[in-house]
Amino acid sequence: MKQLLLVLFFNFYVQSYSQQLQTYSFEQVEQLVGENPRPILLYFYTDWCQYCKMLQQTTFKDKNVIEKLNNNYYVVFFNAETKEEVAHKGVTYKFVPTGIKSGYHELLHHYIKNRQEMYPTILFLDEHFNELIFLQSYLSASNLMKIL
Repeated sequence: MKQLLLVLFFNFYVQSYSQQLQTYSFEQVEQLVGENPRPILLYFYTDWCQYCKMLQQTTFKDKNVIEKLNNNYYVVFFNAETKEEVAHKGVTYKFVPTGIKSGYHELLHHYIKNRQEMYPTILFLDEHFNELIFLQSYLSASNLMKIL
């Protein structure tokens, strides 16, 4: 009996701490909002951004944040320096080189419009991809929960 309780406890413990944030591609979200409309959280990051790494290692790993986002939003993580082409809402967006090792992705600029390119950038969109909230900063889990 003790072994069974121990196994059940361990299983519950592992499941409760292994919940992961469900993320989608732009293409997947376009299909999903057509079937089940929800708001969208877009998270633009780069590999060199320290605040982006902190956000991914803390805020986006918080179990309350994960639960709230997984249940109520479609989440897109997008590396703003990816060289991959992305089809979104009938337009193909590409990486634009600006130097030997620098550049930007047109998709980021589609969403930040004339604002400064800065990371991390988080946008909350409605189910039609219209901007609701625009943020360019690190957010703690508690601060993100206040917005959610």
